[in-house]
Amino acid sequence: MSSNDQLEYRQQYSAIQSPDETTPSTAIENKIRKRAERRVHEENLEIEATVREKIKAVETTLAEDDLVGAAENIRVLHWFLWCDPERERVLHPGSDLEPWAQVGFRAVHRDRCRGKQPGLETELKILVEVARAQEYIAGVRDMSRYAPVRLEGINEPGTQTNVETPSPVGRIRVGATSTRSLDDRIVEIPHQSCDHILTVALPRRGKDSTLASIGMNLKREHGYSYFSIYDDGRMETPMTAVPADEPAIKENLDRMGQGPRAMDAEVFVPRMPGVPDRLPANFREFTIGIDRLTPNMVLRLSGVTKSDADIEGRIGRALSETIENGGDVSQLVTRLQVYAHETDATIEWTEIREKKGGGDSVSTYQASYSMPAADALRKAAAQLARLAGEGLITSPDAATNIDMDGVIANQEQAAVLCCSMMEEDQEALKYTIIDLWLRLIFKARDRNSRLPRVCLELRELKALAPSKWADVPYKDAIKPLRQTLFFLSTQGGSRRVMMLASTQKYNDVYKPIRSNMATKILLQLGEDEIDTLGKVYNFSYEQQRQLSEFSIGQGMIIANGKAYWPIEWRGAPCGLGYGDRSWRDRYGIAWGARVRESEHAKWTAGNGRPEWWVEANTGRRTLTDDRKPPIGTWYLLPSDLPAYEPRDERETDDVVPGDVLERALRRRRPYSIPSELRLQRTGAADRQRDLELTAVDQKSIREELIEIHEIPNAIRFWLDKKPDIRDRLVAACRGLAEGEVRTQDQWAERLTDPAIPVSTLRNHCGPDSNLSPCYETDEQGFYQLTPVGTRVCRIDWDEVEIQLME
Repeated sequence: MSSNDQLEYRQQYSAIQSPDETTPSTAIENKIRKRAERRVHEENLEIEATVREKIKAVETTLAEDDLVGAAENIRVLHWFLWCDPERERVLHPGSDLEPWAQVGFRAVHRDRCRGKQPGLETELKILVEVARAQEYIAGVRDMSRYAPVRLEGINEPGTQTNVETPSPVGRIRVGATSTRSLDDRIVEIPHQSCDHILTVALPRRGKDSTLASIGMNLKREHGYSYFSIYDDGRMETPMTAVPADEPAIKENLDRMGQGPRAMDAEVFVPRMPGVPDRLPANFREFTIGIDRLTPNMVLRLSGVTKSDADIEGRIGRALSETIENGGDVSQLVTRLQVYAHETDATIEWTEIREKKGGGDSVSTYQASYSMPAADALRKAAAQLARLAGEGLITSPDAATNIDMDGVIANQEQAAVLCCSMMEEDQEALKYTIIDLWLRLIFKARDRNSRLPRVCLELRELKALAPSKWADVPYKDAIKPLRQTLFFLSTQGGSRRVMMLASTQKYNDVYKPIRSNMATKILLQLGEDEIDTLGKVYNFSYEQQRQLSEFSIGQGMIIANGKAYWPIEWRGAPCGLGYGDRSWRDRYGIAWGARVRESEHAKWTAGNGRPEWWVEANTGRRTLTDDRKPPIGTWYLLPSDLPAYEPRDERETDDVVPGDVLERALRRRRPYSIPSELRLQRTGAADRQRDLELTAVDQKSIREELIEIHEIPNAIRFWLDKKPDIRDRLVAACRGLAEGEVRTQDQWAERLTDPAIPVSTLRNHCGPDSNLSPCYETDEQGFYQLTPVGTRVCRIDWDEVEIQLME
């Protein structure tokens, strides 16, 4: 090897080594110092653990009447605390240690120095006060220590955690006698790459509360836009706009050093039949403009999960032509119906060829082919027409159209999708709307990476992405939704869309989705579920025991391949579902109003009956002689309105001024409410949709249908008949097409699908009857088809029926 080769060889190896950033002498000095600090720190941890152990030992021996053992343990405990470097600080008059404990500590120390034995229980009480002041313990009842469980901080270009230390979403217990540092036990939940989270637990064990709690921190401290998409129709998700009001959660928040806190939330309701006349002001009705749809979304609206480039190309063409021409939904429907039929297409192209003698020649060629009719497009046209008629799909310029980019950009306000108010016969459509929202969110983040990150809360994921189809209703709507969720589970992280989902049973969720949710939170589980997850994560006996015995809100987290437990999760600071109370009543109480929640609930402020009460939204005054507040009414009493003096106590034509009403409500609110919750009219009773298929639109579609199918003018009136009558008329023509017959009895005998009695057939025959354009009798009296009847047999009536559905 040459000297140059040797030099290059050494340089290569030198470049990948780890040199010191300082001189070797400084580096070794720093290394020794750090090891010494670590040793001292570990010794202090051992001392702290010994102090806590001795306190527990004294308690045990005193309870067992072992006075000798108690005296020895308390002697050791005394000297540990007396020799603590913090002793002078805690004995200073200005410290947190109670004066009686300061005096007592000095007194028992003098007694010990003189060889006297202080009273054991008296000294124990003093020593635990000193131990608390010296921060060996936080409390006597539970001497365990707790390390925070929090979301990891991120510092990515375009997004950063906006607090120096993220607030805890839980705490992990460290045993009283453990010598581990709390810093070593901190648990950080990864979300740098938007790792999805799946929570599994038995019912009512805190899984949805945990998800809402984590989502709230993602929104407040890490710059995410918070979306709550699904709650199984229980009106739970809109409760994010009010503070937590369950006593158990309030106690949990107090243990975490926090309190109830509402999110500023906007609740989106599909603008369709079923919306109540009055809703809180933070509820917003929405529609979806056709300019927001993609060909894939149009197909999913129709329950079509499989397509090809030809179908999507024709839908894309119909969309672009409609939008470019300023068209509405009816025009889009018409175009889809046209493109759904067989169409002869001609492709023309030009080629430039080089001549042998030099120069070029230009040749133009043409080729024709036939595009097959697509059932998918016909279904899409029918579904779009139906949704337009219901009011959900609208023209691009409708004022109620949702702008998903704007919703995501409004990071300060949580977005809640609420489909629980739709009418019962629209249940399947709920899943389609959820699917559309997820697609719109992904599309927005995919096209504009400057938008905030998104976290999606999905409660009861098994209802949206089931692993098995048995007993699953609305399969046609849920299948495309499950496919979308799988798409998000695999590609959502790269677009910074993070899913927070919950389920009662792990295997109930579609396997490819649950496998892509890297972080698992496990609360209390049943034995079957422990066995199921044990096969995946190889739980130890102790882990299995803990999972079966966790209290509500306690659990384990599996993140970055490691399991951490036992964790007490923080309850959601915002409101959750409360099965025994109406969501609207809780809104009113949070807003500061009184609400009469039941027939037997007390509605007055004291023992007496007030002269009047005031409706809290309108300010209208009602005399109690007339009636007491109806159940569910938001109201205030005279005692709530000290600044208001009615013109006449017995007159009700006056209204409490708005500013007086607002001040009274604000004084009564237990916590701050960032959203406007006042009830207001939605206009549902006399709503005029921004777009509907008008009679003119229906007529244009009917004319287009007649032209496409070449329906003879003589039988156009059939389109106004009921479908079952139209089926009989078509069947009669097809029966006669099998050959001429002499009598109507013979004709009726041929009609088996559907079967048509001869009496019914006679009703449709004769001059100016339904069938008169379709048959005639020859010179010998045989019945035979006319050209119109022959055309009837060639029309695709199944396709006609699909288009006539709307």
